[in-house]
Amino acid sequence: MPVLEKKDHFDVKKFVVNGRSLSGNFLKDPMNREIIVLERNVKESTPALIGLAGFFGSSVSFLNRSYMGHDFFRVLNSISINGTNSFLIVLPDTMTSYNGNQFINSSAVGNYEDFIVRDIVNFINKKYGKRKMGLFGKSSGGFGSYTLASKHPEIFGGFIDVSGDSGFEYCYLHDFPSAISRLRKTSAEKFIKDFNDKPRPDSSDLGVMNTLAMAAFYSPNKKEKIGFDLPFDTEFSSLRQEVWNRWLLLDPLRNMEERLENLRQEKIILQVGKKDEFSINIGMSGMSKKLKKNGVKHEYKEYEEGHFGIEYLYEDSIPSLIRALAK
Repeated sequence: MPVLEKKDHFDVKKFVVNGRSLSGNFLKDPMNREIIVLERNVKESTPALIGLAGFFGSSVSFLNRSYMGHDFFRVLNSISINGTNSFLIVLPDTMTSYNGNQFINSSAVGNYEDFIVRDIVNFINKKYGKRKMGLFGKSSGGFGSYTLASKHPEIFGGFIDVSGDSGFEYCYLHDFPSAISRLRKTSAEKFIKDFNDKPRPDSSDLGVMNTLAMAAFYSPNKKEKIGFDLPFDTEFSSLRQEVWNRWLLLDPLRNMEERLENLRQEKIILQVGKKDEFSINIGMSGMSKKLKKNGVKHEYKEYEEGHFGIEYLYEDSIPSLIRALAK
């Protein structure tokens, strides 16, 4: 495959993967997906790191350039200059009709866990040979990195979770009142259509769409026309506890204790801003305390930051994960 773009210290290549795991998905989203690969001096010992995008983003989001801070390209150039002589970073397109991904299997969306652990891993093995692998991501990508690594230690030797969704009552419940108000006036199906037709959805729109998307991933229901259950009753404004409990089963703050033996096998790096706008710092600090309580080695660091514009945190964590996996 020819090099499509040459940056200062690494190459950018693009491929198309046949995502068999996405065949017949409920949303009829495409099965064939573009994969962006960032290479620097790849050797047999170079681990492959799979990057998972935050919600409302996909693989191309990593390529967005910023001139007011360190974007992902500047991060990779910085770590290259400062001693990381070899890396292989794989960025799969995981965009859905719900405008993002949580990287789990859902009958209401598609089998995106299988897409990563089967289709993308198989692509790496065939193209670059079998090698150690890790995951990294921010926000929903951080949630996906933790979730997939903690379930599949036989594939992934470590992960970076930057501000990943956790402590669900703190990061999701604040969007529920607005969602209830909006969905009293319209159906979820019509809201989604109107959202996708808008040239620029506002912040309230984003919160409602995020709630609907999380329901599609966390509480799918094949019996419902839309394919999922809402975690609240729009008529009486009450929480549907049985549905909310299904969400909580997927909360890293809650399920990590049942995955401790898997986590003991991995390099774990947790990073978060102390001023996170979605209160994700509450859940992540709890995750770190549970790991410490149970004697699971990990790196945890809080920063004087919020949720956005913190790609520079990877300057610390990506080299650390590469070093751990390259041993």
